[in-house]
Amino acid sequence: MALTIDDLPTELIDSYNEKKCGFFVGAGLSRAAGYPQWKDLLLGLIDKAVKDHSLSAERAVEYRQLADDPNKYLMLAEEMKDVLGVELKTFIEETYAKEGVEPTRIHDLLVSLKRSNFIITTNFDQLIEKAFVKRGIFQTPYKYYEAHAIQRQLYQRKFFLLKAHGDAQTAAEQIVLTDKDYRRLLYQQPGYQSALQSVFTMYSVIFLGCSLEDPELKLLLNYINAAFPEGGIPHYALMSTETTVGTERNRWKKDYNMRIIPISSADNYKDIETFLNILHEKDGNH
Repeated sequence: MALTIDDLPTELIDSYNEKKCGFFVGAGLSRAAGYPQWKDLLLGLIDKAVKDHSLSAERAVEYRQLADDPNKYLMLAEEMKDVLGVELKTFIEETYAKEGVEPTRIHDLLVSLKRSNFIITTNFDQLIEKAFVKRGIFQTPYKYYEAHAIQRQLYQRKFFLLKAHGDAQTAAEQIVLTDKDYRRLLYQQPGYQSALQSVFTMYSVIFLGCSLEDPELKLLLNYINAAFPEGGIPHYALMSTETTVGTERNRWKKDYNMRIIPISSADNYKDIETFLNILHEKDGNH
């Protein structure tokens, strides 16, 4: 069954109408454009290390087995960062900053919404920026280390784009990829912490292209839950029904104040496009 407005919480629609929400974009939205997901990224790093003779074939077999377990993603990323050294930057640039990759219809819809306050993305690519350019808008993407600028935009109630884990094109050496990177970002960057807390207390955050298996999403939500254990403003995530069950959805609601909206993965996640079109119809009603 295709997603309809009846499948969406009334509170979500109200938050959008009242301009009290923004979007958190994960790797799933870049999949249709050809960019790798977590497992494929790790396998690519392993292949490069083998090709560069930085990793033995025997150890590569072990690493590829680790890449099958989402709980091991961050640990394996840490290992590959050590193995590759400066070549990690080269791989990230070659993978995510290549020319000729265009934004999808979903990106075009996302950047043209009139009542979104922000887009936060963990993706290293430039698809969102390119979608803005197609609309004749040069949207400056802030990085996680530019917390002062993010706070200024929040204070002035101005739209902003945050590349929460860095950017492959402008600063590949500063990307956030490993467990140590994530924990340093969440617990040792006070400016970023403050900006993140402001976002999650001022606005409902709508997650697109994320999965319950995303390790960085779990770290983020655990951090938010620790900061605000009693909940507060509800947040929402469109996630595939193939990867979530009722018990999981109930736990995410109780533990993270996150309402999971089940969608289908059919037809390149057509439900996400339908969802954004529903919000566009609300723009037309005001």
